[in-house]
Amino acid sequence: MRAAILEDRRKLVIRNVPEPVLDKDEVLIKVQYCGICGSDLHVFLEGLRTSLGHEYSGDIVETGKGVEGLEIGDPVVVKPRGCEECYWCKRGEIGLCDKLFLRTTGRNVGAFATYVKAKFDQILKLSDELTHEQGAIIEPTSVALHAVNMSGMKIGDVVAVLGLGPIGQLVARLAKLNAKAVYATETSQTRIELANNVADEVINPKVTDPVDRILELTNDRGADIVFECAGKEETTQDSIAVARKRGTIVIPGMCFEAVETSFIDIVLKELIIKGSLNKNMAEFVSASEIIKKGIIDVNPLLTVKFPLEEIDKAFDKALKGEGGKILVKP
Repeated sequence: MRAAILEDRRKLVIRNVPEPVLDKDEVLIKVQYCGICGSDLHVFLEGLRTSLGHEYSGDIVETGKGVEGLEIGDPVVVKPRGCEECYWCKRGEIGLCDKLFLRTTGRNVGAFATYVKAKFDQILKLSDELTHEQGAIIEPTSVALHAVNMSGMKIGDVVAVLGLGPIGQLVARLAKLNAKAVYATETSQTRIELANNVADEVINPKVTDPVDRILELTNDRGADIVFECAGKEETTQDSIAVARKRGTIVIPGMCFEAVETSFIDIVLKELIIKGSLNKNMAEFVSASEIIKKGIIDVNPLLTVKFPLEEIDKAFDKALKGEGGKILVKP
C-alpha cells in the first residue's frame, strides 16, 4: 500500500509499505479522507519520529475473526482510545491519557495511507446522513466541543475567538449556538470569509487593533469567554486583555513559544485560564450527532482536497493558513 512518510523536517515522501496485519479484534479500513491537524503541522516542521494523520474516515475492507457487529463495506470513523490503564483513562478522560503521545512515538505510518487498522470497539459507523468528508471532521469538531464545554459558557454570553483556523472555525460555530455575540480575529482572507455568516464581526489585526475593537463592541467590559485558537504569543496576550473581569479564557491553541505577560492583570481581573487539549469519548460521539443533525454546518470548511501524491502541497497550504479543513484523499 502507499503511505506518506516523514523522512526529515518538511520532507514527506510517498512510499510503498506493507499493509497492516490484523489481530482477531481488529478491522482494516481503506482510508477515504484524512484531515491535516495542527499537531501534524508541528510534527512536519520538526521532523519528529511519529505517525501523521488521525482525523480520518474510511470503509471496512477486512475484519478479524473475533469482530462482531461490523461488515465489509461499512463506512466508519475511529473513536479515540487511551491506554485504558492509567488514572485518567479509568476516569474516562482519555484525552489526558498518560501515554497519549507515547502511543504514536516510533511509528511512521498514520492515516495518510491507503489502509489503517483499528480495534473493533473503536469503530463508529457513519450513518447515511454523513459523508466521508464530514466523517473526517468529527474528530476536530469533538476537540472544539471539548473547549466549549471546558469554558462553562452560558446562554447570552459574549464570546471572542482569537484565530479562525479549523478549530477556531468550529469553536465559533458551536459557541454561536448559545452566545449573544461572537467576535473573532483572523488575518487570512479566506478564513475571514468562511466565518462571515458565523461571527457577528471578524476583526483583521493587520487592519484594526483587536483589543480596542472588542472592548469597543462590549462597552469596555470585555468578552465573557475568550477562546485562544491561534497558538500565538500575541493572541495569548490579547486573550487576557479582551476578557472581562472574572471572565474565562480557554486555550485550545498550542503555543510552543514562551508567552511574556504580567500576572497582575490576571489577578486584578480575577481571570480563569484553562488549557484544552483533546476530547473524551462522549464528546466524540456528540460531535458526530451535531454534524449529522445539521446543528452546525461544517460543509463550507471541507472544500480543499488533495490526492496523496500532492500531500506536500496540502501541507504547504495548511502552513500558510489558507482555507478551512484541508483533506487528503489516499
